[in-house]
Amino acid sequence: AVVSTQSTGTLPSTYGRSILTVPWSEMGGKVQVTCPQTDYTSTLVFHTKPMYGGKLHRVTGDIKDNMTGKGLYKIDGEWNAKLKFIDESNKAVEVVDTEKLAVVKKHVTPIHQQKENESRRLWRDVTLALQRNDIDKATAAKHKLEERQRDEGKARIADDISWTPTYFKPEEDSWIYSKSLAEKSG
Repeated sequence: AVVSTQSTGTLPSTYGRSILTVPWSEMGGKVQVTCPQTDYTSTLVFHTKPMYGGKLHRVTGDIKDNMTGKGLYKIDGEWNAKLKFIDESNKAVEVVDTEKLAVVKKHVTPIHQQKENESRRLWRDVTLALQRNDIDKATAAKHKLEERQRDEGKARIADDISWTPTYFKPEEDSWIYSKSLAEKSG
């Protein structure tokens, strides 16, 4: 039987590495995904590569039943290669090769249909310049956009207009997306 569930989760941090040689990025930090319908929580740790040795893209974690506190699965592997799931009840192992999973193409509203303050529309000149490997043009476009935003902020302050973000709302020490992804797509 198919069960309809919704999960909420956090995301890992992304770190820029080797900026003086060949730049690359990696993810690091602790992530939690919780499903209120099943009362399961998955905790994943994205390990950053140590200075010497170690593996890139390493992930460890577990899936727990919050009601009983019992561990259901242990998780180990690389997020972009093979992940091993170990069933805690019988030690059976299932391996998921993420490189063989179907890629789901994301749906993006065409830029000409986006609102003026949507990221892809705001940053399109920077993105196009980067795609053309024109760093000077990308830097100039970024500077122009940031200066415009600063000027708009100063004008709001001068006119005593409060700013209400369109897509995010404050929650404790951070900002969260105003709508769940389910609401946005539905």
